Amino acid sequence: MKLIVLYDGTCPFCTYSAQKLIKFDWLNNLEVVDLNSSDLLAQYKIPLEQALTRIQVVKDAKIRKEGMEAVLLISFYVPLLWIFIPVFWLSIRLGFGSRIYDWIAKNRLLFPVPGYCEIPEE
Repeated sequence: MKLIVLYDGTCPFCTYSAQKLIKFDWLNNLEVVDLNSSDLLAQYKIPLEQALTRIQVVKDAKIRKEGMEAVLLISFYVPLLWIFIPVFWLSIRLGFGSRIYDWIAKNRLLFPVPGYCEIPEE
């Protein structure tokens, strides 16, 4: 079963990241879906606010991860990212992985990706 990756298709940064993820998914292990064009949020009971703030992944229709934990899970499915697994895992275990992820998400404008979108304030 494929890993479902939900991203915000209205956000240029997220769309760019999703396109790169699809490009590097050589084994075709991911189902990368725009959360705005599907009913998967309702199906998996994912709050829209969470989905707009952090990437969401669903494995085997049961396990849901978000943010840095989602990035770690995605890394197991994409061979090009395998080299980063220890870094992602360690950042989560040491407690700063989510903070780094949230900082990157909130500072999307600093990255050389065309476009920008606002993240809803919590």
